[in-house]
Amino acid sequence: MRVSRRSNAFPGSAIRGVNEEVVKLVSSGVRVYNFHIGQPGLPPSRDLLLEFTKELLEKPFEYSMYTPSSGIEELREAIAEDYTKYSGIKISSDNVSVSAGSAEAILAAFMSIIDEGDEIVLLDPTYLMYEPVINYLGGKIKKVKAKEELGWEPSEEDVKDAMSRKVKAIIVVNPDNPTGRVLSESTVKLLVDLARDYDAFLIYDEAYKHLYYEGSHTYAIKYDLEHVIALNTFSKDPAMPGWRLGYIVAHEDFVRVFNRVKQYTNLNPPTPAQYAGLLYLKKYKEKYLSETLPIYKSRMEAMYNAIRKYLPEATVVKPKAGLFMFPNLKPYLNKLGTDDKEFSMRLVREAHVAVVPGSAFGEVGSYHVRMTFAREDEKAIEDGIRIMSDYLMTK
Repeated sequence: MRVSRRSNAFPGSAIRGVNEEVVKLVSSGVRVYNFHIGQPGLPPSRDLLLEFTKELLEKPFEYSMYTPSSGIEELREAIAEDYTKYSGIKISSDNVSVSAGSAEAILAAFMSIIDEGDEIVLLDPTYLMYEPVINYLGGKIKKVKAKEELGWEPSEEDVKDAMSRKVKAIIVVNPDNPTGRVLSESTVKLLVDLARDYDAFLIYDEAYKHLYYEGSHTYAIKYDLEHVIALNTFSKDPAMPGWRLGYIVAHEDFVRVFNRVKQYTNLNPPTPAQYAGLLYLKKYKEKYLSETLPIYKSRMEAMYNAIRKYLPEATVVKPKAGLFMFPNLKPYLNKLGTDDKEFSMRLVREAHVAVVPGSAFGEVGSYHVRMTFAREDEKAIEDGIRIMSDYLMTK
């Protein structure tokens, strides 16, 4: 087939590769410990679903029709009001555009700013969707190492050294996927200052901004609305990943360009999901967070303690937010004579514990695995890590 050469920029997600193995095992009746997919492990609010279903039946045409590409005005206004409340900076609906998940927001934002040869600064490790899209668009990636000994923060010197007039954007996830790191406020301010000084964008992926177990979120946009593009999603704290609903918050001039580009990536965000998201923001958000955050915190503590107990030679940074841990298994993998990619596939196939190889997120992630604590309860978390430990010790 005469497919495009550029299609080779997309190697296929390592997360999806592991998940395909999980699906095969589960379909044959095997119990798999799900530490791989970065989605909430609890369902959406039952009360929200009941009210939404009632509204859908009452307004089937309205909830099934096309909407503006940027989303319905009621949802954009609700997002602006919610974002203003939490960030402390006044945001209007003109600063908001709704997308089909943050994946479309990432794609359309990159299409809106990256020209051939533009330099894009990425942390290593980082979320694995960015690099393929940048490569596809002809951008040039400059990587800055996030340092495990600094709690997965980059050093100030390394970030400054990466900057030049060719840099079009700096991209960070905070709280982080895959490491679970939370950037210090001083680091966020530094990144904003550098974006301003070099007339670049700070693309600030804050998908996990409400999933904090210690401390609170730093909203980069409050320091500079013109140079920050905040990426957000309804996939995490509302637990609606399959509904495909996200949004950006940015300067209205950028939002206009984004909306024009976005018309060609998707006609409009899923209409039913927009009305469900509106309900979440207007009526159910605070109650739902008060119910779910303690559960995720308990599961996080269970995973951290189990890693310390059953994998004492591993190093791991205890996350303050998000859904992930990123243990360093190098002492164990060296003894096995294997790397994180081979180990992850063997672990799921032979021991039925699903993790994601850390090298999928960058070279610095080698010998690590990304593990989510969201899906399994505390007992299953301990059981799964014990099985993982037994596998490492007996192979």
